[in-house]
Amino acid sequence: MIKKFRISDEQLALPFRERPARVLSLRRVSYEDRQRTFWVLAGISIFSLFIYFYAVNAIARNTALRSNLEAHLSDAGSRIGALEFSYIELRNGITKEKAGELGFSEVKSPLYVSRNAAAALTFHSE
Repeated sequence: MIKKFRISDEQLALPFRERPARVLSLRRVSYEDRQRTFWVLAGISIFSLFIYFYAVNAIARNTALRSNLEAHLSDAGSRIGALEFSYIELRNGITKEKAGELGFSEVKSPLYVSRNAAAALTFHSE
């Protein structure tokens, strides 16, 4: 014996007859909208490629400039070291006799500047 089931319309309501509004709106996108969306995405992709190639080019250029700058810095450092060495050598070679040969003479009565602050400004008309 097979039982027969009686099913009313209110007992079982499946959403097969009506589609959700979102699915219907996705299927109703016009050809122009899809074409515009394609070109916008294609433009964004091409723009992204240009940005990528520019960034790679900038990185390569900056790397080359940095290595060139490091070479110049090491050269400048060695020249500064040589100049410091020659300065120390010249400073150690100065004596009273050498200064006398160059025309310098020792001052008999040196003048010194006082560090005491004056109470007022004065004009000397001497």
